[in-house]
Amino acid sequence: MAIRRPSRVKLKSEIDITPLMDLTFMLLIIFVITVPVLEYSTKVDATPPELNNKQEETAINEQSVVIHLTREGELLYFDQKIQFSELEALFSSLRAQRPKMSLLIRADGSRPYEDVVAIMRAAKHANVETISLVTQAEKVTPDKRP
Repeated sequence: MAIRRPSRVKLKSEIDITPLMDLTFMLLIIFVITVPVLEYSTKVDATPPELNNKQEETAINEQSVVIHLTREGELLYFDQKIQFSELEALFSSLRAQRPKMSLLIRADGSRPYEDVVAIMRAAKHANVETISLVTQAEKVTPDKRP
């Protein structure tokens, strides 16, 4: 019987650096691409303008027309009831008096949106350039936060 000696397995003591070289090459490419972009980027001033001009605010308020749409579907202009069919004529006459007229629509939330669209359509036909919807901040109770 022959005695068999266990063969020794040679261990490799080298580190495979191929993945490290791939990573280094990718980082080099990324930096080569991004550095010129950072050098030639433009700076944008994003600070909002200050609204401290009181004359401009009063001019806007004098030119504004507020139309109320109540829960019952009535249109009010300075507590005067008007019909949807009269809106275009009202806006045209107001526009003749105030060339830079802006329209503010204050509608009840329970009204269908098509009523608001009808008001906006009449204003568009009367060449009113600025139309805004007046909103009210929601009241959040401490128990029911979104």
